[in-house]
Amino acid sequence: MRKSQALIITAIVAVVVVAVGAFLVKKPVNQSHTAFLEKYGLSGLSVEEIVHKLDSTTSDPAGLKASITSDFLVLMDESDEVRLALPKDKFYLSFAPYVKESHPCGTHSLASCQGELVNKEIHAVITDSGGKEIVNSDLTTMANGFVGVWLPRNIDGTVTVSYNGLVAEAPITTFAGSNTCLTTPLQLN
Repeated sequence: MRKSQALIITAIVAVVVVAVGAFLVKKPVNQSHTAFLEKYGLSGLSVEEIVHKLDSTTSDPAGLKASITSDFLVLMDESDEVRLALPKDKFYLSFAPYVKESHPCGTHSLASCQGELVNKEIHAVITDSGGKEIVNSDLTTMANGFVGVWLPRNIDGTVTVSYNGLVAEAPITTFAGSNTCLTTPLQLN
């Protein structure tokens, strides 16, 4: 009887631990970040929505700086820094094809990185190392000259960009520590 009671108690504890863990993982933003996000009009948004909102503009809200690493969306101002974990299965890559001018970049700054081709339609094909197409579509560069895409994590691949008869191709990776900003290898010719 004692063995079965111990087994039942162990099972209950395991269920509680899993339930609490699932709640914490699904919780998009912890309470300590709420005031910071409210200050910049970002409260209630998912990480993906915040990235889209900030990456599609050419200026950060007054005082806010935002960058994205392979694992975190980093928001900071003069007094605080908030790190929001990216989805475990997604990687954000922002890339800026260009004809004449670019800048070297590894970690994408969401509103201060500026690409040459602003609001231009391009065609992008992104494949993994096995040749499987992840993206194959016409996309419009944002006001900052970049295109941002969410990709699967942990792949090696290639991005090919076409614009006005010009083409550029570059290798990409989406592992922990991989670059989130792709610029100089994408010179169109």
